Amino acid sequence: MDLKQEDVMQRFTSLERGAWTTVCDSWYDDDVNGGLYCAFALPSKRERILSDPGWDISKSDFGPGFSQHYENGKPVTTYFQDGTPEGIEPLVLLRDYHGVVPSTLELTQHFRLYHNLYWDDLTSQFMQPHDDGTSSVAVKIIGKKVEVRTKLLRQFQAARQLDLILYIDSVRYGTKGAALPDDVEWTTDDLRAGLYSGDGIMGRDFTRYLATRVVSSPPVQKSGIWPYEEEDTYFPEFIIGTDDDGDEARYTCNPEALANYFGANPDAPHYLTPVFFRREVLQKYYDKPELYEVSDGRLRCASLWGVQIDNSAEDHVVVFLGDLGRDLPRQERDYWRSFNVPADGRPSETLIRRAFFAQFAEPTAEDLLVRSNYVTFGRAWNERYGWDFFRKPEEADAGLLQRLRLPLNDSQAEFESSIRIMTQLFVDAINEKQVQAQLPDKIENEKGISKLERWLKLAEYPHAERDVQFLRNLQEVRSKATAHRKSREYEKMLTKVFGDLRGPVAVKALFLSALAMLAGLNEWLAVEGADQTDENSSTG
Repeated sequence: MDLKQEDVMQRFTSLERGAWTTVCDSWYDDDVNGGLYCAFALPSKRERILSDPGWDISKSDFGPGFSQHYENGKPVTTYFQDGTPEGIEPLVLLRDYHGVVPSTLELTQHFRLYHNLYWDDLTSQFMQPHDDGTSSVAVKIIGKKVEVRTKLLRQFQAARQLDLILYIDSVRYGTKGAALPDDVEWTTDDLRAGLYSGDGIMGRDFTRYLATRVVSSPPVQKSGIWPYEEEDTYFPEFIIGTDDDGDEARYTCNPEALANYFGANPDAPHYLTPVFFRREVLQKYYDKPELYEVSDGRLRCASLWGVQIDNSAEDHVVVFLGDLGRDLPRQERDYWRSFNVPADGRPSETLIRRAFFAQFAEPTAEDLLVRSNYVTFGRAWNERYGWDFFRKPEEADAGLLQRLRLPLNDSQAEFESSIRIMTQLFVDAINEKQVQAQLPDKIENEKGISKLERWLKLAEYPHAERDVQFLRNLQEVRSKATAHRKSREYEKMLTKVFGDLRGPVAVKALFLSALAMLAGLNEWLAVEGADQTDENSSTG
């Protein structure tokens, strides 16, 4: 055991120079014990703080209370919001419940609000959300140890122009008669420390390292929030086409470096240069509907950012070059660049009409059409009959319609995902209770599709057989596709339902059937409504 504690001194004097800074800790065993703590202080307090190596504050000093002094023989009582010395404030607080429940360590509210931190129960850490929708660990609290991401600590310092004060008290025990170092104290511009030796209890000698350090604040420009955010200067190049030799042509997505309709940068590619991406680029956004929304012509991340996209294109997703630099967060640009491909074909007619002719245009992609028609039909049906044809999804399935899509690639996983979501929306969501209420009798163990078929035929819906067959096909494909092992029966089923079609093309056929069903029901709804209006007029 090094009773000179040189390793402790070295760690303490470089505590804040890594990615993480330990701001609170305590330890105890047979050979060592001690603690580490921090505070913030006005620079005007620096001389007094460094006048003694002892601590000016401890993690239990923050509690509010009263103090009393006497004036003219009478007690004067004063309330204090906290028990810390004037001009010094804590970062970590100890909530001690005196054994009733376990004590807890907390961060001061000011620091949490400054960085907009939230507590993640799953990982027991403070997290910092970013403008790209992701979050990173900001503060780790493990037992009695608290570590803060150094950059956040320094930004908070910079904003408030406060010194960071670090304290340590480390005791090490040796055997009786061990060679003890001489007592020594030293002072520098930012450190006051002392190493003291003594006779310990139970016949053991010890040394105690007691020290206080002051870390000056960075300039206010390092505060990290408006108006001192870090400037976005990362504008990678994207493939925008090919040259005469067939080599890829690339250009920066920096909007300020592109041509526009006002004469800027006439020799550069235009802001509205279409950039092509593999459809898989949307995978991570579809997979997290609680955060991202992929809608007709737009990708949005909560209320943080959004970018216009062409997701009606046949085989690709298309985004304008300037929008990649203006609307995507810098953290997202490399992700998109990994899916970038040379231009192949042209943007969809939908994008061309919207972007260049300012015309209203329906999407052309079947999945987007199904989504919009599903909502339109559902609203019209409810207004007409007062109940939902397709039941509203439970909270866990709230993002189903948004996730409904044509497969992003040829994989079996994408095929099964599209089938599963479509089945949940068109089969599982059939409002069996209300459909049964329209029927004259109840048949034991009758399934939802059969109930719907019986009612539609009784109601003389002209496309009952077509649409019911679509629903049965969908149900069968879902049932067979989600089996763990695919047998020859599976392939026979695919041939029965799709013929020679497979993969995304097969799923597209189901989307077309879904569109036909929604259109047929909408037309029937309109006719029924018109007939009802005529009947009411005749009665009147």
